[in-house]
Amino acid sequence: MVRLVFIVEGDTEILLVEKLIAPYLAKLGFSNVHAQTITTNRKQHKKGGVSSYGLFKNEVKRTLAQGNVLVTTLIDFFRLPPNFPAYTKDASRVSQIEDAIHADFNKDVNFIPYIQLHEIEALMFSNIDGFDLVIDDPMALQKISDIIEQYPNPEDINNLPETAPSKRLERIYNYDKTGDGEMIFEMVGMEAILEKCPRFAHWISRLIKTLKGLKQ
Repeated sequence: MVRLVFIVEGDTEILLVEKLIAPYLAKLGFSNVHAQTITTNRKQHKKGGVSSYGLFKNEVKRTLAQGNVLVTTLIDFFRLPPNFPAYTKDASRVSQIEDAIHADFNKDVNFIPYIQLHEIEALMFSNIDGFDLVIDDPMALQKISDIIEQYPNPEDINNLPETAPSKRLERIYNYDKTGDGEMIFEMVGMEAILEKCPRFAHWISRLIKTLKGLKQ
């Protein structure tokens, strides 16, 4: 069976894959799913983050070389290193970066680059579920609710340093990226994210279609 490997930049992304995406795909018959962070220093065994395109590319190449694998990525557009192919700060052109990355791999059919707009925390704003588990302050919860109402598509929450999704959370309450992220994502649920986040939903749909093709 073909393995599906998600190359991600941190623990929160791994949680999203393991807690939501993998179980969702397993129900569709795709159970061989794995998430791994980018190796930033092989000698010191350091992993995590997207510090350069070179390290990112090496991680993808090493994984593809294992064979019998479909590789995809889950990295944030927010603070993407400028040495990525076709780099731009224009959020409307993120797909051009993905296309340029794919072209750099000779459009390998076993590789589907994906960049999350604007960062993974945007997906948490698909509904209010989960935030009430980590926030006790009614005023803080109201601020979360106001953001959800303001952005019917959470992927539109912009990427300015002061208004990125994670920065909003940090200003509203003492946000713990890993601990809170797991609880929030589990309560929000995959279905709500797919319904509210069209770019994310299109990526998942593309993965499913490709996996079905590779099984034949």
